[in-house]
Amino acid sequence: MADELIMPKVAWYKRKLVWIIVLLLVCAGGGAAWWLIPSSDSVEAAPVVDNRALYVGLSRPFVFSVSAGRRERLVQVELQLMVRGEAGETKAKRHLPLLESILLTVLSRQSADNYLSAEGKQGVRQEALNELNTVLTEELGAPLIEKVLFTGIVMQ
Repeated sequence: MADELIMPKVAWYKRKLVWIIVLLLVCAGGGAAWWLIPSSDSVEAAPVVDNRALYVGLSRPFVFSVSAGRRERLVQVELQLMVRGEAGETKAKRHLPLLESILLTVLSRQSADNYLSAEGKQGVRQEALNELNTVLTEELGAPLIEKVLFTGIVMQ
């Protein structure tokens, strides 16, 4: 009879011990997860890089004369500058008078032949891009303009 009374108590203690062990494992797992997984406060958000292509229009078309053999021809060129991100657009707009001056110098020293062929236009665009970025590197410490785009050319 004494064995019958002891057996239920032992089974009850075993069940209680199993529940305590399970509870300790759950608490330990939660503590480990809290320790290993950083909270949202401690994680620094990666800076968002604005790399969109934006286009800066110039205040007016460029009008100038170029030599075409023995005569002068009048040229009107409209163009836009491609930059990356709003910061690049802001910097380009801030330096717009400087950029327009450089572009007028580059565009007006060309011959009429450079505006008649695709290769000539590409050469003018590349020369303008190089000169713009050379000056901007001196001013800002880095090139800013990605492309010079002709949006209109009229020659008389």
